[in-house]
Amino acid sequence: MVTLSPMQPARFAAYVERGIREYAQEHIKNGDWTPHEALERSRKEFEQLLPDGLKSKDQHIFTIMDPQDGRDVGILWVHVKTDAPPRRAFIYDFIIEEEYRGKGYGKQALAALDETLQSMNVQSVALHVFAHNTNAIELYKKMGFETTDLHMRKQYLKS
Repeated sequence: MVTLSPMQPARFAAYVERGIREYAQEHIKNGDWTPHEALERSRKEFEQLLPDGLKSKDQHIFTIMDPQDGRDVGILWVHVKTDAPPRRAFIYDFIIEEEYRGKGYGKQALAALDETLQSMNVQSVALHVFAHNTNAIELYKKMGFETTDLHMRKQYLKS
């Protein structure tokens, strides 16, 4: 099974820049943000969530490692709410690098996260997934996630 290792500072800056770009692109693709505003909005959200970088309170950013050869196969970022019961977690980002997808790393990473969160006495974990990301949705269903909310939109004009 893969291991979740705390992300090292040397990797963090590159991850944040990539994460900001990818999150902005997802919002553009979803029709939430315009290309003009997307990067700035994405950057602001990252800064609010990670004001102290890797040392931000209750934020855990992991590098997903293949224990066979130590390869970095992805990233998992989870917030654990510790200030009031019940203790809950929220996955902010989950990336399996393209060349490692479809090989079981996603399932293994989520199983490792389950073990980590249960050892922290977390009662539940939630996440958001864009509806166009059908592969991720299927993975989450297989791993026991249930739909708790559903937003729908009817598009009249293509932008």
